[in-house]
Amino acid sequence: MKRLLSSATGCLSLIALFLLTACQPKETTLLILQTSDTHSCVEPDAKTNTAGYLRRATLIDSLRQNVDPDLLLFDCGDYSQGSLYYNLFHGETEIRLMNAMHYDAATIGNHEFDSGEENMKRLFTLSDFPTLCVNYDVSGTCLADVVKPYTVIERKGLRIGVFGVCPPMEGLVATKNYVGITYLDPIAEANKVISILRKEERCDVVLCLSHLGWQTEESIDDVRFIAGTSGIDLLLGGHTHSIFDEPAYYPNADGDSIPIMHTGKNASRVGAITLHVTR
Repeated sequence: MKRLLSSATGCLSLIALFLLTACQPKETTLLILQTSDTHSCVEPDAKTNTAGYLRRATLIDSLRQNVDPDLLLFDCGDYSQGSLYYNLFHGETEIRLMNAMHYDAATIGNHEFDSGEENMKRLFTLSDFPTLCVNYDVSGTCLADVVKPYTVIERKGLRIGVFGVCPPMEGLVATKNYVGITYLDPIAEANKVISILRKEERCDVVLCLSHLGWQTEESIDDVRFIAGTSGIDLLLGGHTHSIFDEPAYYPNADGDSIPIMHTGKNASRVGAITLHVTR
């Protein structure tokens, strides 16, 4: 009986240890890389011999090999327009290079419209990554099947929801280049999608790719957008060519501080931020 009791006690201790271990929160680290406003700067800057796609690709490849093979890579728009590469090939060079670097998703910048909607369809179809925007209604246009509101990426056992928000086209895009596309309120549309990502898609993390800009004089920018939304974990931004050496934090609709990152222009920088996800 003594041996049986001892064995039972040991079994109970083992079960207690298992339950304690199972209840411990698990932390997962996500390395997230961001580019924006590359403006077709495929080659290095002639004056400084810095930047360019080759250096970007080398850096990303090194990070994948030496730091995190499962890193996430996003673009926040305006990879188009700004050099002879765009004048000659209308964005195809940029997309093929982004494919080679294995981007996970991108949003739309105003300069993606520069060669018209049919060219946008061509580029978005050519890309190996989804093009995301929640606040352009493209139904009934040639973009209806190639622009998505969001995507869900499974990485390191996490479900990561990603969506895009884009600026008003009026004043930024030639009217003939966005016929049939309607601009919608980014805050209202984002909150709808965030609810879907959290409740229906059961995402552990929600990221926003924004081309609204930071501290602009326009009706909406990243700061005002974050203030009107709830449920975003990180906003990656573009459009204003702003450079952040570290994330800036702004309150959302619930009063929580949300990190925002911007990484300049012309392929000069790659932004990097690490998220520690506990669940």
